Order: sequence, then C-alpha cells, then structure tokens
Amino acid sequence: MSPITPRAVVLGTLSVALLAAINPHLAFVARTWSVGAGSLLNSAVFILFLLVAANGVLARLRPNSALHRSELLVVYGMVIVSVGFLFVGGMPYMVSATTFPVYMATPGNDWEHLIWPYVPSWLSLGSSEAVVWFWEGSPVGVGVPWGVWLTPLLNWFSFTLALMAAMFCLAALLSRDWIERQRLAFPLVEVPLSLTGRDPYPTLRSSILSNRIFWIGFALPCALELLGFLHRLYPNVPSPTLWNIHVGRHFAGMGLPWSALSGMRLSLIFPVIGVTCLLPSEVSLSLWLFYVLYLVQLLIWGSFGIAAEGGTSSLSINPVSFIHYQEAGGFIALSLLLVYQARKGFREAWRGLLGRGPGAQQSPYAVLAGRWALLGFMVANGFMLWWVSRAGMSWWSFAIFMLVFYAVLIGCSRLVSAGGVMFVSHEFTPRGVVLSTIGAKVIGAQSLTMYTYVWLSYMSDAMSLAMPQMVNSFKLVDQARVRGRLFTLAAALAVITMLAVGLPALLAVIYRDGASAIGFAGGWPFRMFPNWAFGDLDATLRNPLPPDNWLRIAMLIGAAITAGLVWLNTSFVWWPLSPIGFLIASAYETNRSLWLNVLIAWMLTTLIRRYGGLRLERHLRPAFLGLVLGSYLPSGFLAIVSAIFGLTQPMG
Repeated sequence: MSPITPRAVVLGTLSVALLAAINPHLAFVARTWSVGAGSLLNSAVFILFLLVAANGVLARLRPNSALHRSELLVVYGMVIVSVGFLFVGGMPYMVSATTFPVYMATPGNDWEHLIWPYVPSWLSLGSSEAVVWFWEGSPVGVGVPWGVWLTPLLNWFSFTLALMAAMFCLAALLSRDWIERQRLAFPLVEVPLSLTGRDPYPTLRSSILSNRIFWIGFALPCALELLGFLHRLYPNVPSPTLWNIHVGRHFAGMGLPWSALSGMRLSLIFPVIGVTCLLPSEVSLSLWLFYVLYLVQLLIWGSFGIAAEGGTSSLSINPVSFIHYQEAGGFIALSLLLVYQARKGFREAWRGLLGRGPGAQQSPYAVLAGRWALLGFMVANGFMLWWVSRAGMSWWSFAIFMLVFYAVLIGCSRLVSAGGVMFVSHEFTPRGVVLSTIGAKVIGAQSLTMYTYVWLSYMSDAMSLAMPQMVNSFKLVDQARVRGRLFTLAAALAVITMLAVGLPALLAVIYRDGASAIGFAGGWPFRMFPNWAFGDLDATLRNPLPPDNWLRIAMLIGAAITAGLVWLNTSFVWWPLSPIGFLIASAYETNRSLWLNVLIAWMLTTLIRRYGGLRLERHLRPAFLGLVLGSYLPSGFLAIVSAIFGLTQPMG
C-alpha cells in the first residue's frame, strides 16, 4: 500500500490552480481550449501526459526523485474531482445567476417587484454599477468591485463546499459495493492507467505510447485536429465539418410524422468511439438502440398528429416531454435499486455511527469508513438546509428537491462507472420533476426562487456533476493501492483550490471584457441558461401551474420500464440490452454527441469479435485508446501554441 506523498498533493494542487487560472481566458475569450466537459476531462488527461513525460526526464537525470505511479494517479484524481465545475454548468452559471435578475429587469417584466423581493440580500451585489459592469465590462482602471462581491462569493463558496462534500460522501458509500462486490468496469479509468503503464515509475516508454498498435488509432484524430487548427489560421485549408451537424433540418418541412425528426443531430467524436470500443456489446447496443426507439416513438406520436410543437390532435400532451419524464422516472427507479443493492454497506455504516458495532470491514484503499461517510453526508445536507432556510426556503421543499437531485447523481454516476458514457445529460430538471409532481402553488414564491438559484448553479448541466468523477477517482485509488483516507484530504484541498483561484480568475476576465461580449454564440454560458431559468421562474410566479397528471404517468411508466430492464439484464444471460441506454435516449448530448459514435463503435467491435474473436479485440485495445489520446493530446499542445501566439477563434 502506497502513502499519498506531500509532493503528489502539491503537484495536484498546483495543477488545479493552473487550470482554474487559465480556463476563463482560454475557454471564454480565446475559445481555443478549456478544462473540458463530460466524464473524461481533456485537461486532466493532458496534465497527466505532461507529468509522465517529465517523469521520464527526471528518471534519467535523478532516478531517486522520479514520481511513483501512485503519485501521478493521485494528481489525476485531484484534478478530475474539482475542475469540471469551472466550465460547463457550474461556476459561470453561478456568478451569472447573482447578477442576471437585476441586470435583465425592465419595466415590462417588472422583475423588481416579481423576483427581487425573494432574492436574499446576501446573494445580491447591492450595487447597480457592479451589475452593469459585470455584463458590459468595467471602466478602464476600475477592475473587479471585490467589496460588493465578498458576501455573495463567501456564501456560494460555503454551499459549494457542502454540496461537494455530500457528493463525495454519497459516492464513498456506494463505491464499496460498485468496486468490491459488483466489480464494475469503470471504462474511463483505462485512459489514465494506460498513460502511466505498469512500471512503478512511469515514463512515456513504459506507457501505451510505446505500443505500435496505439499509433494506428492515434493518427486519424490527430490529423484532423491539425487540419482544424490550420483551417482556423488559413481558411483556405480544407477541414471537414464533423461537429453538431443538423441533419434533422431535412425533415423540418415534410409535415407530420417526419417533421418530428427535425431535431436530429450528429457529430463524429473519436474519443467517444474509442471509449465505446472498450465497452461490453450490451452497453453499446443499448446506447444507440434506445435512441432509435426514441425516434420511433416520435414518429408514432406524429402519425397521430401529436408533436412537440404543432400537430392536429386535441390531446393536451407534449410527446417529447412525456418521454423526458419517463427517463426521470427511470433515474429515480434506478437510484432506488442501486441503494437497495448497497443496503448492507448503508446498514453497517449506520450501526457503526450509532456505536452498535465496528461497522463495515473496509479495504484500506477505501476513501472513507462507512460511518464517517454517512456522518459527513448528514452534516453536509444539514448545512445546506440551514443555508437555504436563511433564504426563506421551506425544509420540506428543499428535501424533495435534493432527493430528486441525488437520484440524478446516482444514475449519472452509474452511467459513467458501468457504461463509460462520456457525455451524460438529461432533459428533465429536479425543479421540473417537483413542480410536475406536486404543483407550484404549495411550494411558494420564496422556495421557487431558491429552486432557480440552486438548480441553475449546480444542476442545470449533468456534465458538470462531480460525483461521477469522484467514483472514478476512487477506482483509481483502489487500482494504485493508495491509502484511501488521505485521498479525502487531497480531494478537499483540490476543491478549495479550484474555488479560491477559479472564482477570482473568472470575475477578472468578465469585468475586463463584459459577460455579454465573451463566451460563445447564443450567449452561452453566461446568458443562455440564466435566461431560461429565470424565464421559467417568471412564468411560474405569474401562473403557478397545478401538477401535471400526464407527466406523473410518464414517470411511473419510466420507473416500471427501468425496473423491468434491470430485472431482465440481471436475470437472463441471453438478454442483450443494458438499461443504461433507456435513461438518456432523448437527451441532447445523446442526440448530438453519442448515438452515431456509439453505433460506429458497436458495429466495429461486433465485426472484430465475430471474425477475429476476443484475442483480436484485446490486441486492438491500444488502437481504441489511441482514438482518445489522438484527440486530447494534440488539442492540448495546439492550445499552448495558440496561447503563445495570441490566437483566438471566432464566436461559434
């Protein structure tokens, strides 16, 4: 068993601080690189590659000072549990939510009287100038008005730490069952393990980069990355468009039922193909087949004149929303089943907490003893309850809200741990599930307002969720045979560093250029989601709708389907489908980023297994990993080149 050395913690902390400092400019101003989004963060992979390369030099010059494999994996684990919050659906949304309802208030929407009274003073700036400067840029020589930001930042800081702690403790409670008893595959963990290789002191020669088969997979995505970079410099250089192609536009004018397919998109993403090639066929098959079944459902609804927008039926139902809420019911059912499967660990943790027994006999690589994980989860949720109660939110509405959110967290973590899903998303929200189930009137305006703040800042994009990354890091700790208890402190330091460096760095960039002038086309990330969230709040406060019986029925149907799929998958060897695909069949990222790539990977691996057998498949695994690293590593180096020469990309 290896200890976590001080230099590993220092390297991890410096890596997190560096990424937090450079991400605002590179991601939102230059638009050349970011810390990454999804379940496999490109920044963590690139940092690990640089450390392995540097370790090779160190091993030559000072062999006694070379980094051990466990140290490198600890650094990687510290990065993945923290930096995802910097880019997608996390920190940018949080600071935007603090200013959006004030800046966007007009006499027409009357937010001054409709929303402002329910916003706690300690989450607002109290300065109209500071709000305007946030969106339009501060005057020359003024900079960030730190004084008015101090109170909101400290409050957001404390809630974020509590939520991260709750996720960490919940992941610790579940991971024992997933790692030790169920032995899930954790496909994404293969990437850092392949980079570090099997030698105690990794170098590039001992990593997967020394495998010739690896370079077969590496070549194509690397060439396309270089072509894309040259195209940005010299537009005459041809570069194929492989991202977010709107194929559904060809169906848009055809009328029902075919117009129901107007939202279809596709992208060719080589890392997704590479990771999916590592998966069992039942998982990859379910990920694309359930998407096809989702399209078939839309065609069936459309054949009856029922569509998401328009249609001739008098039936008051939105088929897309109905399907979304089936998946919400599926998430809830799956999370309950997973908690039930891990009930022994929960029971032992509870007995240990009450002093009625020694608790579970856990592996020394476990990050937290069961009783401490359970206590930490309870304390973190107690703090969050106190936090929202200060804002006037009722305890029971917060409890229901968080229960739905934890169901999402558990479901997403399972998708990543068992299915290696790189872009997890869902099209329902915890807020929407609660409102559709019990209605808006009983919740009250104050709680509805806090729903908006918390949902927007932490739950609006599943790709920013830290819990799937935490479970992956626990698997790495187990694989590296690292003393798990010490990793808890390292992860806490990483999160604190991310917030302490990332928040000031982001505000500095925003106040320099203005939130309205940076980011991407359509106002993402600073304007798009806040506009959606506070627009929903406006509509709900003006017209609080009762529960939606159709969506209630949809959730029950989705829960029953998921329970049936789990039963079939665990009871019959011949059953070919995993339930994973059903949960995200209608999700935006499934449509845009997953289905085509998963289909390609499934077809490729099916042919390999049929005509070459498992031996050929194992022989080609380095090529599959090459598809991942062939995209991630060149993009990191090209970002460095872009930063050196001050290159930027146009809005898009």
